[in-house]
Amino acid sequence: MKKESIKLKIIKESVKVLIFASILSSIGGLGLESIKDKIFVILPIIVLLPALNDMIGDLGIIITSKFTTALYLKKFKRPFLKSHFVRHIINQILPIGTMASIYIALLALFISMFKGFQLNLMIFLKVISISLITTLTLISFIIIIAILGGFYVYHKKQDPDDVLIPITTAIADLGAMLMLAFLVSVLF
Repeated sequence: MKKESIKLKIIKESVKVLIFASILSSIGGLGLESIKDKIFVILPIIVLLPALNDMIGDLGIIITSKFTTALYLKKFKRPFLKSHFVRHIINQILPIGTMASIYIALLALFISMFKGFQLNLMIFLKVISISLITTLTLISFIIIIAILGGFYVYHKKQDPDDVLIPITTAIADLGAMLMLAFLVSVLF
């Protein structure tokens, strides 16, 4: 009986969050709709978007799970911004995100060239910039959401992993689409 009540608790906590996360992810499509004429002409952006969404979502999951573990192990000391966890995330996740962002952008550019897309220095720099700005902005935002949301959910006696992982991946999806739409409209 105890296993059943735990499963029901997880389902009860997760359903609301999953619906909210799905709505957030769907809103991102509206941002892409606004720039569809530009985005279909810029092949590297089409190649870049799914990889960027996935990478930022994966980093969001890593941030959230590390935060939840640190929270349960009571590894946080005040002030939180000087805690080992925050320093660890900034010193390790941001550089990894930066390198992965550049790698993904270069791969998108290479695939686009292979498919016949005419590449020049300005497009090259713009695609790299879009990838870096999107990644670093969203990872920073996800760190803030993981910390603030994690403490809030934890104090409500819910499992932060069950709530924050869907939210951070939805933020990655929505954020990447909206940031990409904004940056493409500004830079192209």
